[in-house]
Amino acid sequence: MSSIIDIQADDWNDEIVGEKRPVVVEYWHHKCVVCKEMKPIYEAQPEKYGDDVKFTRMNLLESKENRVFAIRNGVRSTPTFIVYCEGRPVGQMIGQRDSDEFTSELKLIIDNADKCLISTPLEE
Repeated sequence: MSSIIDIQADDWNDEIVGEKRPVVVEYWHHKCVVCKEMKPIYEAQPEKYGDDVKFTRMNLLESKENRVFAIRNGVRSTPTFIVYCEGRPVGQMIGQRDSDEFTSELKLIIDNADKCLISTPLEE
């Protein structure tokens, strides 16, 4: 069964860029009320995807490097959920959603992320 991996800015290349499956990153922090409300919804997602999708999270208040990294990657609010494909962002959600809305939006983004993983004639 899949789980959520806590990552740091310096884990990026190992945990995200080199991954061959879609990766969801939750940018959050422990003082964020909406993050706390979204926590059980996000934590229920890995069970739905098994090993087809990797789920991670980055606590922005854990280090200055995490904050700077998130800002450089366009994160302006928490929680922000970004789906990456081979290190490239392919979709995002910002803020609060109910469980059904979050699950359906995430599924749509992940389903489209699969296209990123298909090689093109130039890559063959």
